[in-house]
Amino acid sequence: MNALLPDTRPFPTDPVKNDLLMYAGQMAQNPNNAQGKLAAEQLRNQIATMLFERHILGLSVAMSMAANPAVYQQLWLSLNEVLTSQSEDETQWIALPVVLVAGSKQAMTLTNATPVAALQAFFAQYPQFAALQDATWLPHLVDGSELAAIKSDKWFAAKESAAAAASLAEILPAANLHFTAGQEVVVVYALAYGSHALKQVLGLALQDAAMPLMQLWTEHFHGNGATVFANPMQPMTPMMALQDASALRTRMALDVFAANAIRAIRLQSPRAGVVVASQAGGKILFGFNATDAVMSLAPQVFTWTLASNDDMDLIMANFIDLMVECQVEHIRVLHEALPEGTELPGYAKAVDMLSSNPLFPQTH
Repeated sequence: MNALLPDTRPFPTDPVKNDLLMYAGQMAQNPNNAQGKLAAEQLRNQIATMLFERHILGLSVAMSMAANPAVYQQLWLSLNEVLTSQSEDETQWIALPVVLVAGSKQAMTLTNATPVAALQAFFAQYPQFAALQDATWLPHLVDGSELAAIKSDKWFAAKESAAAAASLAEILPAANLHFTAGQEVVVVYALAYGSHALKQVLGLALQDAAMPLMQLWTEHFHGNGATVFANPMQPMTPMMALQDASALRTRMALDVFAANAIRAIRLQSPRAGVVVASQAGGKILFGFNATDAVMSLAPQVFTWTLASNDDMDLIMANFIDLMVECQVEHIRVLHEALPEGTELPGYAKAVDMLSSNPLFPQTH
């Protein structure tokens, strides 16, 4: 449904000679055969050596020069694997991301404390998450920008011992959860570290724990006249938490924006029209307006700035599902990317451009 949406991320077009990129490329092309598995082992070994020697420039260059999302993701996953605990002697870090939709009629500040006792009591009820009871939790929540600022060699050093982990924990500042009036979507991270046994909870689906954990976080942030909806995610490594929670935060921000825009349009016009287009520089624009030019309203446009490992197919599939849920049938996806700085056309104009409706792909 979305193959017609061009990818405008500025990936390098000329081949780059780099061992890490070569191995990652082999993994992307042959994920399950012997060549791909050998490349994976070589890639992890080289990354581990770089981190141990604190020579991470080559890794940074490789990640910035990846030719496409698949190669970048192999580098990311390999780095993530190297940063996990490899033996009983090493420490494992855990991140619990929570995406918050916070709304208030006036400026507000939410607590940035981690509800450590409540989390420990909560996970005690679920045998699959029992290891989280014995973890050392940071007393405060951390925001994504601070988490992303920690270099990979520091994470590598921080898994060598509990003392090294404690040293890193001391320099991680508390999240700033001050909001202006209105509605905002943010993500915060509860961090913990502990024994190698923590590795067994990585990536475990919350399942029947999801709703009670959502209630725990919602009650934790309740107060100050704010309405807070909390969406907790499963336990992950800090690397995977940064990637997955950032994508979910942007998706939820788009969901909130779209619902508000469609509601406002329908107060003034019977039919809402949606236009989606790529824009040069690695962006997707989602525009909401009335379908008829004579009833055209002030355009409402949401901009999704793509990360190197964002999945455009998944982004579009989720958005189409949202439009079906909102009962919006008038959608145009532009087949050609817009230049940077160009305004997204309204629905009435987009119909006459090279575009299609993903709900009815056989018609144009």
